[in-house]
Amino acid sequence: MTITSFSLVTKGWLPIDGAIKIRFHNILFAGPALGIRHLQVLFLFTCATLVMLQQMNMSVAIVAITNSNSSNLDYPEYHLTGQQKSYILSSTFWGCCFTQLLGGYFSSRFGAKMLLFVISLATGLLSVVTPFSIAWGGWKLLFGVRLLQGLVMGGMWPCLYTHLAKWCPKKEQNRFGGIMTTGLDCGTALGFALSGVLSASPLGWPSSFYVPGYVGIVWCLLWLRYGANSPSESLFISLAERKYIELSLEQSNAPKGEIPPVPWRHILTSRPFLVLAFCKMSQACSFYTLMQQIPRYIHGIFRYSIWANALLSALPFVIMLMFSYFFIFLAEYLTQRRNIPLPILRKTINSYASWTPAIALVALTYVSDQNVAGIICCLVAAVAAISGQAIGCSLNHVDLAPNFAGLLFGISNTLMSGAGVISPLIIGFVVTNESDRTQWRSVFLGIAAVLFVGNLLYLIFGEMTVQPWNGPKPVETGTAVENQTAGPMPAPDGPPSMEKFTYF
Repeated sequence: MTITSFSLVTKGWLPIDGAIKIRFHNILFAGPALGIRHLQVLFLFTCATLVMLQQMNMSVAIVAITNSNSSNLDYPEYHLTGQQKSYILSSTFWGCCFTQLLGGYFSSRFGAKMLLFVISLATGLLSVVTPFSIAWGGWKLLFGVRLLQGLVMGGMWPCLYTHLAKWCPKKEQNRFGGIMTTGLDCGTALGFALSGVLSASPLGWPSSFYVPGYVGIVWCLLWLRYGANSPSESLFISLAERKYIELSLEQSNAPKGEIPPVPWRHILTSRPFLVLAFCKMSQACSFYTLMQQIPRYIHGIFRYSIWANALLSALPFVIMLMFSYFFIFLAEYLTQRRNIPLPILRKTINSYASWTPAIALVALTYVSDQNVAGIICCLVAAVAAISGQAIGCSLNHVDLAPNFAGLLFGISNTLMSGAGVISPLIIGFVVTNESDRTQWRSVFLGIAAVLFVGNLLYLIFGEMTVQPWNGPKPVETGTAVENQTAGPMPAPDGPPSMEKFTYF
C-alpha cells in the first residue's frame, strides 16, 4: 500500500507467511489547508447572514414605516397599532414553525444544495415585493407576505446543518460550525444597522428590503455553480481533499447509497435530545425577544432617531459576533491543546451563554432610566453572551446523530420558532406602553427564569456522544493479531471501511 498526500485508512487482513494475518488502520494525516470545504462553509455563512438579515430588518424598518419623522419624509407613513406591529414582527416565525421539519427531512434524504437554492431565491424575491405589499393591501397583506417568507426561511437552518455534516471533518467541526452559525449574529447586526442607514437615506425604508433581496438572488447564482451536496459530487474538489473529508467523517455500516430510515420513536423519546431541544427553546425566548424588541425598547425609552436607534440596536449583535469568533478559537484551543473533554467544553460554554444573559436581564430591570450607559451595557451583555450557544449546544445536534443532524435541528428549531411566535404576542399584551419600564420588567424577569431552567436541565441530562439510533452499530476498530491455520487469506470484500473518529 502506498501512502501519498493523504492516508488510506483500512481495516483488513494481510497474510504473513501464510499463517498470520494483521488487522491495521489508524494512519492519520492533515488535509489541505485551504480547499473547497472552506468555500462551502463560506457559502453557508453568507446564506445564514442574508436570510437572517431579511428576517430581522423589519424590527427597525417598522419604526420607519410607522414614523416617517424618524427617517425619510419623502416616503409614506402607515399607522399600525401595537398589536398589528406584534403580528408583523412575529409573522416570519409563524411561517418557520411549519417548514423546519420538512427542511430537515428533505435535506437529510436528498441533500441540501437545491433546497438552499430555492429557499434563498424565494426569500430574496419576497423581500423585493415587501414594500409593495403594504401599499397594495395594508398591514394584512404585509403580514401575509412576511408569513410566506417565513415559510420559505424555515427550512434554511436544517439544510445548513445537513450540509455541514457532509463537508466538515471531525477535527474542524467546532471551527466550521462556529463560523457558519455566526451568520445569525452577522445577519442580525446587519439587519439592524443596514435597515436604519438605508431608511434614513434618500432611498428610504423600501431600500432596506430591496438591497438584501437582490444580493440574495446573486448568492443563488454563485451557489448553483459552486455548491455541492457532498465532496463526491463537487466538480472542483481535489482528490486529496475529498479523501481527507470522507475518511475523517464518522461512518456507519450502511451500504453506499443506502439512507438509514428515520428512527422517529427513538428521536422523540431520546432524553439527551429532548433536553437539548428545551435548552435551545429557552435561549430562543431570550434571543428572539431581544432581536425583535430592542428597537422598540430603545425607541420607547429614549425616543432616538431611526439611525441612532438602529446603530444602538445593532451594537449588542456586533459585540455578539466578536464574541462568537472568540468562542470558536477558545474551543479549538481547549480541545486540541488542552485536551478538554467535549462534554465539559459544551456545558461550560453553554452555561455562560444562558446564565450570563439571565443575570444581565435581571440587572436591566433595576437600572435607572437615566443611566443610559448602564441600560446599553446590560443589553450588550444579554445579547453578546448568547454567542456561546453555537459551541455550547447548537453543534450538539451533530454530536448526537450525524446522520440526522438536519432533522434534529429541524425539530428543535421548530420549537425555537414557536418561541419567536409567542414572544412578541405576549409582549404585545403585556407591554401596552413602550415607555413604561415596569411593563418591560415582567418580560425580562420571565425570560431570565426560562434561561436558568433550560441550562440547568442541559447540565444534568445533556450528552455529547453519538446515540445508538444514529444508524447501524459501527464495527469496532482496533489493531489485532490473530493466529490462522489456513493458507493465505482472501482479500476483504468490498471497499475498505472508514474509521470511526472521536472528537479531537
